[in-house]
Amino acid sequence: MAGGKKVRKVLLRIVGTVLAIAVMALLAASLIIAKPQDEDPAPAAARPFTNASPAVTIEDELDLSQLFAAFPAPVMSFMGGSGMTFVSATCADAAVDGGFGRVATLNWQTAEGEPVRLRSIWPAGALDLLEGGYHFMPYTSPALFGSSSVRMENDQTVRIHAATDQALYEVLLPRALSPETGNICRALQLYASEARE
Repeated sequence: MAGGKKVRKVLLRIVGTVLAIAVMALLAASLIIAKPQDEDPAPAAARPFTNASPAVTIEDELDLSQLFAAFPAPVMSFMGGSGMTFVSATCADAAVDGGFGRVATLNWQTAEGEPVRLRSIWPAGALDLLEGGYHFMPYTSPALFGSSSVRMENDQTVRIHAATDQALYEVLLPRALSPETGNICRALQLYASEARE
């Protein structure tokens, strides 16, 4: 009898060990089969272009749709009735890590003739394409398109910039217009090519 109980205990241990090994093997196999997938690559729109595109120059506000079509994200511009006068616009490629980004620059004037430059920069992470020579100002800056903005200045110019998930936006205006930054930023809107809408 005593020998039968010992054999049963040994057999139960062997069966338990075999079952434990089988469970561990199944767990390992399921982990191998269901290994975590790599993160989805960034959408194609977020990757720099590998080839440069022709530059676009606009002299008439009615032709801005050509510029909107040449830019891979919405372009910042003034809304109709803002009191601003269109001067000119360009859209050209700029070298960024991994290829070419794109910069749309729109030049406007206030009723008093003060220049206001709007720059839309793609991709959104191309901070090195912002105009240099500015220092941070600890003032509350107006939001641009629902995004927090940063205010920077140099001796002559105020720069306000903000990033969305698609592009980086920069407003440049003379320091004389500093008290008007809120009104100027509220008169801005993002415009996309009808083909992308």
